[in-house]
Amino acid sequence: MMQTQSSHTYTTGKIEARVFGMDALRHLEDKFPSGIPEDSEHRNLRPDASGHGIQDAALARKGIEREFLSSELNLPEEKIFFLKQIHGPDVIRITEHDFISANLPIAVADGMITREPDVALVIRTADCLPLFFHSGTEGEHSLVGVIHCGWRGLSRGILPRAIDLISFLVEQMKREKQDVDPNITVFPGPYICPSTYEVGHEVAAQFPIIEQKRSARGRPLLDLYKNAALQLEKGAGSAKATFQLKDPLQALDESRFKHFYSHRRGDRSRNLNVIRIKGSE
Repeated sequence: MMQTQSSHTYTTGKIEARVFGMDALRHLEDKFPSGIPEDSEHRNLRPDASGHGIQDAALARKGIEREFLSSELNLPEEKIFFLKQIHGPDVIRITEHDFISANLPIAVADGMITREPDVALVIRTADCLPLFFHSGTEGEHSLVGVIHCGWRGLSRGILPRAIDLISFLVEQMKREKQDVDPNITVFPGPYICPSTYEVGHEVAAQFPIIEQKRSARGRPLLDLYKNAALQLEKGAGSAKATFQLKDPLQALDESRFKHFYSHRRGDRSRNLNVIRIKGSE
């Protein structure tokens, strides 16, 4: 892992994953429309204090973030993809047919996968677990993906959906006689510390792994990554690809989370979790 002032970066071959946290994004906060609950874009259309509708303001935020990433990654804005994240199970594939220069659409989903080079897939988080995927670096052709794993998404089956889509793409590439490595690396980005992630008993009942200790109020503590890893292990048994868990961003080190936005701490902005296949320089 390479740490810079602007981001936490993982690179292997032509695969690059970057997480932009508070240090990188704080200067954007003053540009955002004011008075909006960040996680409410999918819930209602009430105008905020500045007169923006919730969805209009959400699009405005993504536009500001897209402009920043375009400059940071040296990519055109139509190659940078955001989602309207709703804590659901849907994972979509991004292809060359999605490259639109104006009026960029925002798909409703919580995960993306692509085989296209020089395309940045972006998941916004502020406590939830971002999970990155990429194929092995030995083959000529690659695929990458990133999914948004909150407790709702994990309980609704987003990881099995991602495994199925990745397996399908690996098989498709093999049928097309493309040299793809079926060994898939999976690793987490920063997420809420398990030692502080207090959940209700009704949420804890949906997960097989709960921390042994309890919160100060005696409530369960949940580790999103451990439960995601268990789901991955179970789902990978019947998959056409092999999944290998790693932690190159050191996301499992709880001390690192203080450098990233947290909804529970009251932060207004969101971390940007980005992965891409780098094309020819």
